[in-house]
Amino acid sequence: MELILIRHGTTQGNLEKRFVGVLDVPLAPQGEELARRVSPTLPRVEHIYRSPLLRCRQTAQLLWPDTEMTVIQGLRETDFGPFEGKNHQELKDDPLYQAWIGQGDRLNFAAMPVGETAQQVVERVSAALAELVKDAAAHGYERVGVVSHGGALMGLLSKYGRPEREYYDWMCPNCGGFRMALDPDTLELTVLEEYKG
Repeated sequence: MELILIRHGTTQGNLEKRFVGVLDVPLAPQGEELARRVSPTLPRVEHIYRSPLLRCRQTAQLLWPDTEMTVIQGLRETDFGPFEGKNHQELKDDPLYQAWIGQGDRLNFAAMPVGETAQQVVERVSAALAELVKDAAAHGYERVGVVSHGGALMGLLSKYGRPEREYYDWMCPNCGGFRMALDPDTLELTVLEEYKG
C-alpha cells in the first residue's frame, strides 16, 4: 500500500509564524491557491484520511476533489497549550516559552513545558496510523491520501519514516509531503518521492 502524506495548505497563522496547533482556522487565500497548484502534481488516491481540523478538510477537497474522506482524530496537530495563536514576538518574554526554546534555534518538543510533548504526539499519531492502515486494508485500498499537520507528520515519520531522519528533518512545507510505501507488519514508511509544496 502507498500513502501520500501531505501537510495542509497555508493559513494566516502560518504566514504570521504563529503556533496554530489545535485552533480550527481556515486556509488563507494563498493556501487555497497553493493546493490548487499542487493538486495536478500528485498521484490520484482511492480514499483520503485526514485530521478533523478545517484546514485539512479544505486542503483535501482541493487536492483530490470528489474523493471520499474519513476523519481520524489522532491526525490533529500538536496542542501548544497557552502558546496557541501566538508567535515568537508575543511570547519572547514568557518564562515558559524561554525555557522551551532554550539556547538553540530549534524548539525542543521533548521539553515542551505545556500542551503536548513530542512523545505524546508520537503515541497519538502512531495509533492514528494503525487505525487508518487497518481501515484501508479492510477496504482493499492500494493508495490513500493522508492530510495532516507539520508537527503530526514529523512525529509520525520520526518513528516510522525510512530511511531514518531526525525529527525536524521530516518537516514538510505547506502542501508538501511524501509518497511512502507502507510495510503493513511494522508500519514503517519508506520514502518513494518527496513533494516540496
